[in-house]
Amino acid sequence: MRPRIITLCAVAVVLGATLTTPAHATTRTRFDVIPLVSDVQGKAPVTDPKVVNPWGLAMGKTLWVSNTGTGTATVYSGTGKKEQTEVAIPGGAPTGQVFNPGEGFTVKGKPATFIFSSPSGAITGWNAEVDPKNAIIAAFTRGADYKGLELVQTEDEAFLLAADFANGRIHAFDEDFRRIRLARWQFHDGALPDGYHAYNVAVANGNIWVSYALRDPATGKPVFGRGKGFVSRFNASGRLTGRISRTGLNAPWGITAAPQGWGPYSGSLLVGNFGDGTVHAYKQGRHLGSLRDSGGKQIVLPGLWDLERGTAATGGEKSLWFSAGIDGTKHGLIGVIAPQGTKPTSTGTGTGASPSASPTHPAGHKSSAPATQPPSQNNPYGGY
Repeated sequence: MRPRIITLCAVAVVLGATLTTPAHATTRTRFDVIPLVSDVQGKAPVTDPKVVNPWGLAMGKTLWVSNTGTGTATVYSGTGKKEQTEVAIPGGAPTGQVFNPGEGFTVKGKPATFIFSSPSGAITGWNAEVDPKNAIIAAFTRGADYKGLELVQTEDEAFLLAADFANGRIHAFDEDFRRIRLARWQFHDGALPDGYHAYNVAVANGNIWVSYALRDPATGKPVFGRGKGFVSRFNASGRLTGRISRTGLNAPWGITAAPQGWGPYSGSLLVGNFGDGTVHAYKQGRHLGSLRDSGGKQIVLPGLWDLERGTAATGGEKSLWFSAGIDGTKHGLIGVIAPQGTKPTSTGTGTGASPSASPTHPAGHKSSAPATQPPSQNNPYGGY
């Protein structure tokens, strides 16, 4: 099977290098960027000193934010109002974050409601009944640098996927937080150039996506530059099924599906670049271009990390939440990207420990995974 995968990858690279941007995709829909929360006074309507280099987001009745710079998770309403819940994350600065809708992934006998990854190699879980103010270390991998985390829910089981940027691999954990031994081909794209390491992992449009950034071996940090990035597509078994190669990419991290009501972008795969702060859309094998503001200028969000679709309770179903480590990750900004004239909304109440369901995220977060083979199998480029 490995030669078949290599052949598939080779075709994907060629097609990825020759993508074109349809003119209609960048002229019909314009977007507003709405700042809501920052640690910098005057940067947004809500000031919160805990929001330093906010990274992963989890969605539901309220918005959960992993703050890498302060080692905390904070919670906000759909309009950015801060809620009372605040959680300290042990094991290093939190990066990726997921909501757990099931009974597995227990910490001290209770299912972790939220699970976090850390550059120290720690995976931590939080349950309000166990400790309302602190997450608990549930797994640890020496030498790992977990930059991203996803919970994959199949018909038979659930498992965690963590992107180890230090070693360039995806690690998997079962519902007891035990490492799963993966075959060499699983969640691995063998045709990538040397130096590209797994940077994030996400579920979107019924597929599992892994973003890759070029890693500087001296500093352990991503190398920025136009075209420096890949996003590979896998099915639930971890088999490679396609790839976005370089086009529009610059140290990509955020991955999600565009909300409905976004004109030609609706349902497209959105990829956010940490390297240059832009957001690009891909659909039906084509690069639709980057998101643009009301004046037609490319939207740039310095230090951009996560992209997460809003829900009826959290910002509105046309909203796309973002987190960014502004000023070189020394500060933070949380906000919403929405079609021009759309305002964030909030119908949630309370601390929001249990996210509500939404049509595309059955448990309020991107925890659904492909139960069948991904679509567009005849398109070697991916189909998105």
